[in-house]
Amino acid sequence: MLVEILRPMGPELARRWLAALLLVPPDERQSVVDAIEEQIVREYVD
Repeated sequence: MLVEILRPMGPELARRWLAALLLVPPDERQSVVDAIEEQIVREYVD
């Protein structure tokens, strides 16, 4: 699945996602990931 997600932009997309997530304090990362996941589901599922 990760390979499919990265196909259009390659490793640069993964690097950007990880770099952005590393800016978030460690104890807040899970809530940020949860919020992003919820937004993606709202916009693209159904």
